[in-house]
Amino acid sequence: MASFPTVNKAPGVYIQEITLPGPIAGVSTSIAAFVGPAQSGPLLTPTMLTSINQFWEIFGGYIETPYRVYAAHAINGFFAEGGEQCYFVRVGNGKPAALNLPDQANLVVTANPQQTTLVVTAQQEGTAGNGITVEVDAASLASTTVVNPAALTIAATTAQNPVATVTGTTAGNAGVTVNSVTGFAPGDQVNVSGTASNENATIATITTTTSGGSTTTTINFASPLTNSYSAGNVIKRDRITVTSATAAANFLPGDVVTLTSGTTTENATIASINGATIVFEAALANFYSSGSISMANLTPGTTTVRVASTSNLQPGSYIKISNGTNTDYNVVQLANSVNNVLTLTNGLTNPYPMGGTAAAVNLASMEFTLKITAPAGSETFANLAMDPRHSQYFGNVVESGFIDIALANPPSTTPPPLNMPAAMAATPLSGGVSDDLSTFTTANYHAGIDALKKCSDVNLLCVPDCVTTAPPGNSHFHIADTHDIQSYMVAHCESMQDRFAILDPSQWNSYDLTYNAIQSQRQGLNSNNGYAALYFPWIAISSPFGSGQILVPPSGHTAGVYSNNDDNFGVFKAPANEPIVSALALDTNLDDGSNGVLNTAGINVIRSFPSQGILIWGARTITPTALLPWRFINVRRLLLYIEKSIQQGTAFAVFEPNNQTLWGQLKRMVDDFLMTQWLEGALFGDTADQAFRVVVDETNNPPSLRAQGELIVQVTVVPTTPAEFIIFQVIQDITGASLQESTSS
Repeated sequence: MASFPTVNKAPGVYIQEITLPGPIAGVSTSIAAFVGPAQSGPLLTPTMLTSINQFWEIFGGYIETPYRVYAAHAINGFFAEGGEQCYFVRVGNGKPAALNLPDQANLVVTANPQQTTLVVTAQQEGTAGNGITVEVDAASLASTTVVNPAALTIAATTAQNPVATVTGTTAGNAGVTVNSVTGFAPGDQVNVSGTASNENATIATITTTTSGGSTTTTINFASPLTNSYSAGNVIKRDRITVTSATAAANFLPGDVVTLTSGTTTENATIASINGATIVFEAALANFYSSGSISMANLTPGTTTVRVASTSNLQPGSYIKISNGTNTDYNVVQLANSVNNVLTLTNGLTNPYPMGGTAAAVNLASMEFTLKITAPAGSETFANLAMDPRHSQYFGNVVESGFIDIALANPPSTTPPPLNMPAAMAATPLSGGVSDDLSTFTTANYHAGIDALKKCSDVNLLCVPDCVTTAPPGNSHFHIADTHDIQSYMVAHCESMQDRFAILDPSQWNSYDLTYNAIQSQRQGLNSNNGYAALYFPWIAISSPFGSGQILVPPSGHTAGVYSNNDDNFGVFKAPANEPIVSALALDTNLDDGSNGVLNTAGINVIRSFPSQGILIWGARTITPTALLPWRFINVRRLLLYIEKSIQQGTAFAVFEPNNQTLWGQLKRMVDDFLMTQWLEGALFGDTADQAFRVVVDETNNPPSLRAQGELIVQVTVVPTTPAEFIIFQVIQDITGASLQESTSS
């Protein structure tokens, strides 16, 4: 339990909330991912779907030319068989038209060379995107001036107040005796002046003593004075009185002003204004009985400016500051709308004279307007900003029906605000290439599978179109391509270690009576740790194009069965002896003999049984026959479920103190999680001790490992395997003796 910090706290009753990690929650096991071609939609972008209607809306309908594409059929089958969530990654060899928008780096000679700052891309690949034009216009949401009120005249009669007359210096020059301390207080910064010298000091204390009927008032300083004063004045040099309270109201606290009297001048920051009296944040260095006060010049390095209005100026506003001679580009960090003060991200690089006849300093915001013209219409997005803090940030505002816009990758290295896109006349996008299914390659599918690396919640992987063949005259996949893609699927699952591949068979040839083709396909696939399963044959479904049936690869429907099985029973039950409800027939019907040969080879057969329908009749992975630990699908998927659930449920422990307290906490959490699995039937054993074991102690965490920051938790489980063969041994005993009960005394 965490201790309560009591340093600098008063005794009392306090509430300390302690949040303890909850039980390990099981992760999802039934989110499928499909990779394949589609009519439209984003390329190589995993898109979550919760219904087939979402697929139609985003990716279009079925594709029949130049050959039948099965991705849409597979996803429809997934939802039809009970699947609830899936990702779809559209693959293709088309390219969307694009246009690079250059930045404004050529505005000033000293800027970086002009670079691409934004990239505009057509939402759909193809040559149609080449007909979209983009225009960039400069825009400005705000225009104002830096405030430069008329100079104030310092009043001669009451220029310094209060003033105390010095009557003597105390021992060691630690203070002075004065006639009065009215208006003074500890902490005040003052100037002590005599006939021949003066110096600044800070009041530490003020004391009054009475002796023999005489009262002495002493001002004691934080540090001894350099000089001795037998006469003179203590002047509180933090304020000035001016001749007009009305004119003084044009200045504000926080303004940096210049005080001038003859050749004497200095800058000071106004702390407060009370009528005609202006109080400064620090003591003045000089005495002023006359002269003037004006806004101080803006100098290089200045980061705050007061403007006439901050309307439409906000954090992230790009601004241009200019007086006709000098120009600065900057970004607003803060906008104080009460005092109309802007805090800039960077200090000014140029000086800007203020006061008198100095030229006005103008300030304008820098935005841009994007105009999109497409054959289907036009769009205008006005006053866009480049900074994410800005309310008009382009990434949040531009919601186009024709294009996407994003920062260049790699991004422009031109610093803000010159990374804004430069004005550009209407320019067409270019480089659009239409999808051509007849020239797809394995690389297209590799890219689609790779896109799923960013999705940590994928459990099942299906690529139904890697086993399709095109009609004569169209080049498409061959056996080697199928093997390439399916091997890539298996490698992806083994690398990610949190998902399982469902592999489709090549379509059966009616002349292949001994099923040599599927056995050859199986021999080319392997996963020592059982990360994939192969199914055979294709299934017939109702044709979505009219009456009749069509044959489709079974992976999508099988994934739906997996999902439904997980929801109804649990991932520990093999997804077998389960019906494919929407299957009407099979490409080929196997008998027990052929089924046995394929089952032994690790091919899961889909069979039709009278009065039972079409059932998945196999539960094996593609692990080699000799490797028993990973032979069954449910064992592999159960371990994935256990591993990922424990991994996510114990992530809180990273960087916690590696001691017995943490060990005990982790052991209890994992024990409780596995106890639930055992009680549900996922683990085998008459008792929990026989079903699982969790070890985290000195035996597997010696000092040498702890010194390296490692903590080992050893988890042993005994998963239940499916009853693949149920054997009833029927014994004939013609004597009946074996059935008789025996008694003995």
